[in-house]
Amino acid sequence: MSLKQRGVQAEFLGSTQTKQTAYSDAENGSLDVLYMTPEKACSLSPSFWKNLLNAGICLLAVDEAHCISEWGHDFRKEYKQLHLLRSVLSDVPFVGLTATATEKVQEDIVCSLKMNDPYIAIGSFDRPNLFYGVKCLSRSMSFVDELVAEVSKYSSSAGSTIIYCTTVKDTEQICNSLKDAGISAGMYHGQMGSKARDESHRSFIRDDLHVMVATIAFGMGIDKPNIRCVIHYGCPKSLESYYQESGRCGRDGLASICWLYYSRSDFAKADFYCADASSENQRKAIMESFRAAEKYCYLSTCRRKFLLEYFGEAAAKDCGNCDNCTRTREERDLSREAYLLLSCVRSCGGRWGLNMPIDVLRGSRSRKILDNNFDKLSMHGMGRDYSSNWWKALAALMFSNGYLKEIVQDVYRCVSVSPSGMQFLSNADTGCQESLVLALNSEMIDEETSGNSLTKVEGNLQNLVALGREGLSESEEKLYHMLLDLRKRLAENFGTVPYAICGDQTIKSIAKIRPSNRARLANIDGVNQHLVTKCGDSFLQSISHLTQELNLSLDGESVAQPAITRVSPISQRKLTPAKFDAWRLWEKDLLSFQDIA
Repeated sequence: MSLKQRGVQAEFLGSTQTKQTAYSDAENGSLDVLYMTPEKACSLSPSFWKNLLNAGICLLAVDEAHCISEWGHDFRKEYKQLHLLRSVLSDVPFVGLTATATEKVQEDIVCSLKMNDPYIAIGSFDRPNLFYGVKCLSRSMSFVDELVAEVSKYSSSAGSTIIYCTTVKDTEQICNSLKDAGISAGMYHGQMGSKARDESHRSFIRDDLHVMVATIAFGMGIDKPNIRCVIHYGCPKSLESYYQESGRCGRDGLASICWLYYSRSDFAKADFYCADASSENQRKAIMESFRAAEKYCYLSTCRRKFLLEYFGEAAAKDCGNCDNCTRTREERDLSREAYLLLSCVRSCGGRWGLNMPIDVLRGSRSRKILDNNFDKLSMHGMGRDYSSNWWKALAALMFSNGYLKEIVQDVYRCVSVSPSGMQFLSNADTGCQESLVLALNSEMIDEETSGNSLTKVEGNLQNLVALGREGLSESEEKLYHMLLDLRKRLAENFGTVPYAICGDQTIKSIAKIRPSNRARLANIDGVNQHLVTKCGDSFLQSISHLTQELNLSLDGESVAQPAITRVSPISQRKLTPAKFDAWRLWEKDLLSFQDIA
């Protein structure tokens, strides 16, 4: 749809295709770009591909290529069959594309697609315009009410929001709460009928809905550039899927926010996620990815740095744009508490998960503790001053700092003291232990201040409205919103989506520059010739009318000024007659690029 809006001959083959000539158009090579699923590609007859080859196919691109690999987070066996197309497309280049490929996944992609000596291009995983934050949640209606209150503050004026939930029940509950608060919200999950899902999807990308509440079934292929906030209500199943889903935020490069709300019960779902694993490799990959996501939740250090290093990209310094970097670090000596926890884990023999040693510290007299004589341990009851959740949060710090380690057997997790932890205990036992000053993570701070509120760190969400206004006067902001409405009406008339016409940043530039003619409109970054041809007159007429209404001048910010400041007098004097003629034909005579050429 977006390509068609930009004048590119594109089509797709699939069960929902209603265009009668789509198959023949694809087969005779009259399209620039053809989309299909791996299932469809492998079911087409060899004659289709031979006809396409004769028509001049120049590339086969496999998107979401991590699905090829059992070490990938979203393995699909149909992707494994794509190498069969090699036999008929022997001289056609194959390309694998993905946003989330660890080294193992890269190797699998190369091997599965039977690539010989491929060129591997790895861009940066860094998305500097995204703010990353994590918060522990209590699954209560009061927390949902707080979340709804926060979303309502910016949903109508700061672009779109996606709230990802791990269950259908959460999806329906939060969506209904948003609707009750008067927010235009929709939902998307696997138990809905295909018609209802399609309608939700269509309403969201056309900006009829400000908020989409969805399970992870929603989002593959979503390229909506003005999503300002992605919220995860529950820890995702892997760090790869989290990066993919949060990466649907701020694709136009404007400042946007990613929040992840987790509860400890989320981390007991490992067996559920492993249920569909088809091999030991895949089960192991699922477990590793899930534990990485858990570790991300517990971090007290820079979250962006952790994400980048997970995907193999070195980060020299903290980002300054995540909750851990922006909040005031609260540090203190935790040597006593760390000693109690580590020694209790050691005394329990490393045969248990975290609950057992923590129950011992808190003085529990449960049947398991009595049967194992753990009530006789010297540290029994010595940790009553802190809650169970506080001790679990401290354990997360001990894991991230290398004092504790975890062994996963099937889906059972046994916690034991690492060599570094044993050295810590040995030093303490001999009276040589120095203080252990660590930064408290958000859950420990919240426990100690008895707060489970969003407001302490959620203030960043309120800044989204201000970010949308950045660089605009009050009158220009009004013009900006009027132009957004115009874009929406034009999209409805053309049967497409608003962002397919142009992005929010482009509309913002138009509101600042307020072009008076087609040439000035075309000079704005993000405006292409197709937009000028199809929508240029509508934009210019509206701008002319609205600027008078708002008492603004046309051509309010010279589009040539930035270029003039960058060009030296010497290069201006060397302007050739041919270049000057090309400029005159464009600026004065308003010819298209093709006519000028």
